[in-house]
Formats: sequence, structure tokens, C-alpha cells
Amino acid sequence: MSTRSASKPLSTAVNQLCLPLRLPGRGGFDAFVDDGNADLVRLLRRWAEVPETGDVLIHGESGCGKSHLLHAAHEAARSAGAKTRYVALDLADLSPSVLDGLEDCDAVVIDAVHTIAGIRDWEVALFNLYNALHQPGHAAGGGRLLLAARGPASSLGFGLPDLASRLSACATYALKPLDDAGRARLLHQEAHRRGLSLDNATVGYILNHGQRHTQALLALLDELNRASLNLRRQPKSRLVSDLLQGRLAAELPPAQPPGNGTSGTET
Repeated sequence: MSTRSASKPLSTAVNQLCLPLRLPGRGGFDAFVDDGNADLVRLLRRWAEVPETGDVLIHGESGCGKSHLLHAAHEAARSAGAKTRYVALDLADLSPSVLDGLEDCDAVVIDAVHTIAGIRDWEVALFNLYNALHQPGHAAGGGRLLLAARGPASSLGFGLPDLASRLSACATYALKPLDDAGRARLLHQEAHRRGLSLDNATVGYILNHGQRHTQALLALLDELNRASLNLRRQPKSRLVSDLLQGRLAAELPPAQPPGNGTSGTET
């Protein structure tokens, strides 16, 4: 069960969430390596353009690309003329009122739904939004939802049975993580977008020695990009090794002085 507060005031960042957002630095559907997920990407393209597609919930492990797809769908829906909003529920200092007024939209995109499971005020707010979007008198003839979570609705631990039932009725798709071939394609593609050139040996080194989920790979590419600009040369395995070792050193606890904890007075 989450310990998220249900009563904190909205921050400036939250207010900005109700404005049109663009995905920084990654692009839309075309920048997504869809290995094993081509059917889901086609569905989301349709969701963005065809109101009758209805509600969709995608789920998958952390870092597998859910937020990328949600941003892409949000942007595509806007480009198709829909009045749409995107809200990420895992940001700090949110209150359930962030969902107020979204029933006027044609399409609503909500990320990290799992973070509010078990919190009644949040569950009631999402339940009310769902009902308002689907009421017969909706201005657009009915709104549609696109949601992302760590698991299907039935596994999230909602305390409000009616909310769990409605979210379980969404078309639900599991986002499959990339295999090594897909990760290699992602690294080559995203390196090219940053003006980098990675040879196969460097890509193999990254996959063999670094974290393998999408967010970690993209973060490492950003570090490589900065380091390459400073060094004025393309990254090779040695530079990757130095960066990974630097990360490991930053994560280790500070070394204790000799004899610490074995003598003297405890304080």
C-alpha cells in the first residue's frame, strides 16, 4: 500500500501538467523501438486518432518505455485535434484535485496509476473522472482514457471495488521489455539522435556491464554524450568503462576509518 499523501497542495510543476507537454529529447512513436510491441503501438496510434477506440491500460516493469508511449499518444491525439491532458501521478506533492476538470477533455492520459492504489481520496477522484468521461451527456460524446501502471488493474490493490472493475474493463496490454537485440537497436538509434557513433563492440560492452533497462541505457547515453563533447571524440568501450566505474563508486557507502566500531566510546 502506498504512503502517498492525499492532501498536499499542488506544486507549480503540477499546474504545468495541465498544459500541453512535449516529450523532451525522445520524439514520438517513431522513436520507440517496438520489438515485440508492434501491435500495442498500432493500437495507441489508433487510440490517439479514433475516439471509438475506447479506454486502454498498458502495464509493464519500471523503465520499459510506458511513459514514452503515453507521451507519444498524448502528442498524437493533440495533433489529431483532440482536447487532451497528460498527468503523471508519481510526481511529488500532488493532490487528487489534479484530476478536477479533466472530464472536459476528449482524451486523458494518466501515468503511474499504481502509485495511488489503496489511497481512498485518490481512488474516488479517479473513479469520478472515469464516470464523468463516460456519461451520456459528455460534450465530446464520451471521453477516453489511456493509463499506465506497473501491473494490470486486478493486481494493483485498489480498495474501491468499482474503480478496480472499471479499470479492469479497459483494453489491457502488457508492454514487453526489449531483448538484447532490441536494446542494441535502441542504443544505436538514440546514439545517432545525439550525434554519437557507437560501434558494435561498445554497444556490447554496455549491455554486458551496465544496467539493461531502457531508462538506464538512455541515461548512460546522455552521460556519454556530455563526456564525448568534453573530450571531443566519439565514445569507445574505455570511456563507457570509466563512466560505469564512476557510477559504482558513487553508489558505494563511504569507507570507514581503520578500527572504527572496534574500540573507543560509542557515541
